[in-house]
Amino acid sequence: MTKIYLEEVEKDEYPIRSKNKFTRYLKFYLIPGWRDSEFSNTEFQIGKIKSKRKLFRRLLKPLTIAGLVMILFIAVLGVYSPWFTPFNIENLSPPNFPHETPYLPPSGEHPLGTTEFGFDILGRLIWGARTALTAAALPVLISTAGGLVVGTISAYFGGKVDSVIMRFCDFWFAFPTLILVIIISPMMGQDLYNLLLLYGLLYIPYTARFVRALVFQVKQNVYVRAAITGGAEKFKVMFKHILPNAISPLLISFFGSMGGAILGFASIAFLGLGDEQIADWGTDISWSRTQTSSYGAVFWPGLFIAITAIGFMLIGDGLRDALDPRLHL
Repeated sequence: MTKIYLEEVEKDEYPIRSKNKFTRYLKFYLIPGWRDSEFSNTEFQIGKIKSKRKLFRRLLKPLTIAGLVMILFIAVLGVYSPWFTPFNIENLSPPNFPHETPYLPPSGEHPLGTTEFGFDILGRLIWGARTALTAAALPVLISTAGGLVVGTISAYFGGKVDSVIMRFCDFWFAFPTLILVIIISPMMGQDLYNLLLLYGLLYIPYTARFVRALVFQVKQNVYVRAAITGGAEKFKVMFKHILPNAISPLLISFFGSMGGAILGFASIAFLGLGDEQIADWGTDISWSRTQTSSYGAVFWPGLFIAITAIGFMLIGDGLRDALDPRLHL
């Protein structure tokens, strides 16, 4: 009964509201401070849609789309590797050496030829996509997570805590990361995950310094001071009020760092410090670097390294263009 009554009331009021709609429009747009709930809600929804469209338009730039296509291509190869090649990973890495002639030219059985040890180049490229994505994500996740905690604590507490942490970072910067990896990795063994863990840990000071600068900027905002004045716990202020508002530049840096991690891991593998039990593009280049009669054995792994690194960097640049407010003033 109540529902029927409300429907009748709405029907009675609707002609009146429609009749006065033009007058309400004039008041809404011409009289400062005069608000109408229906028009205000519509204005809010339109503004929200425009804001989302502007964000997507800034993201959907040709170079950003190219980067997404590159990474999607590598991701599809990595996820569906068994579908694209008849060779298993056991048949493409030591100690299971095939009985094939080294550096065979392209043929029906080996579309891109073979490597120094007779492995199929195309098969190693496809299975190497998994290694590349792991090498891009794992060390960057470790360095980002560690840098978030260390950098936030350093900037928030300041004083002696900040001084000690930053002096340790300065001391760490005095040692070239690649040299440290070359020295330490033989002690840890050449297992892939040990190497990536080491790489991620060594880059924590770099991320910590970057996060520290971001936190110092956000720390001066009024809402942070209000939370501190209101008696909020220190760790709640750091990780609920400060860190979420400093995450956008770090997200942009995350994808650029993944491109750098690909190049760094390829360099380590090129020097012979990689895990030869897996398919890896840097190792392929290392095997064939002195070969002059078969350029494909070097060219194809180098091309895939370039595609992956450039793809991540283009995505990072696209996110910076879309999310950095300083570029849209």
